[in-house]
Amino acid sequence: MGATAVTLGSGGAGGVFAPALFIGAMTGGTFGLIVHALFPVQTASAGAYATVGIGSFLSAATHAPLTGIFLLFEMTGNYKIIIPLMFASIIGTLVAKRLKADSIDTEELTQKGIRIHAGREVAIMSSVKVKDVLHGDIPTVHEHTTLYELIELMIEKERYHIPVINEKDEMVGIVSIQDVRPVMFDEDIKRIVRAVDIATEKVITLGPYDNLNTAMEKFSLKDIDEIPVVDVLYPRKVIGMVSRRDVISAYNKEVLKKQVH
Repeated sequence: MGATAVTLGSGGAGGVFAPALFIGAMTGGTFGLIVHALFPVQTASAGAYATVGIGSFLSAATHAPLTGIFLLFEMTGNYKIIIPLMFASIIGTLVAKRLKADSIDTEELTQKGIRIHAGREVAIMSSVKVKDVLHGDIPTVHEHTTLYELIELMIEKERYHIPVINEKDEMVGIVSIQDVRPVMFDEDIKRIVRAVDIATEKVITLGPYDNLNTAMEKFSLKDIDEIPVVDVLYPRKVIGMVSRRDVISAYNKEVLKKQVH
């Protein structure tokens, strides 16, 4: 038990089937010894409890109750044990799923970002990171930049979501084309209002190692088209931008790759 836990927990390779059988047998057998010693007339022998323990533990570990039920029935050939085996396997599976969504077979895949229970789209998007699609060379404006200069920059760079930074190059907000549209044609206002005055301060951000599924979920939060990508260690330092179009384009490329290969 200890060797199996250390090996699998440290990321090493090792089987789980035989350890699951052993742990289930020892747990069930120990419980059987105790209850049979206390109630010798009303209970079965420890061997029967060990058998049921194997089925229950195997079902819980794999989240597959039918596997445990049929395997143990074939091993014993005893139809009398099928009812308690069914109850134990189903209860074990329900408890295991409540404690952890993944089985011992799918846990490693989930840690790698592969969600086999999700649809094909989610699985593909979860395999691509934001850092692979972000635009690193993006324009930013100082918080004291006038609205006039900001609009000129948007037109020149053809970027309609621009992060606003302070003297320390820390993002203090973001300005979108929707923010400037109400005063776009008011020349007097454009030369007075500063970027920080109209910037959205509560900015939704992404990290470079977030996957595209996370990005799409954040795009849907406020129906936005672009999100700043910030440094992992310095969450107010902008390292790029990613757009909804970038995510969809990356998804289409991944689908095409899988179809070709």
